[in-house]
Amino acid sequence: MSLSNLEKQQQKLNKLNDKIKNEKEKIDKKLGHEIVKLSNLDYSNLDQNKIKVISKQISEFLNSSSVRNNDENTTKKDDSNSSTNASDKNDGIS
Repeated sequence: MSLSNLEKQQQKLNKLNDKIKNEKEKIDKKLGHEIVKLSNLDYSNLDQNKIKVISKQISEFLNSSSVRNNDENTTKKDDSNSSTNASDKNDGIS
């Protein structure tokens, strides 16, 4: 493979990494905005320490066993519904 081809692939990889980084930043901003909005938080009361405390509380909540178990059950239900629906569609059709 020639050097120019490798350089082109490296440029494509860099562009893809930039795109991934931008998408992650969009998600971070949207998630933060939704949390502030749904929690009726006042931006003027949010300093760096308050943001860290809230982030820690959310993280602890999301990592709690009850939330994880609910997540697993939801995923299992979704998976079972998907396969059931797919097989239902195929019943009687040759």
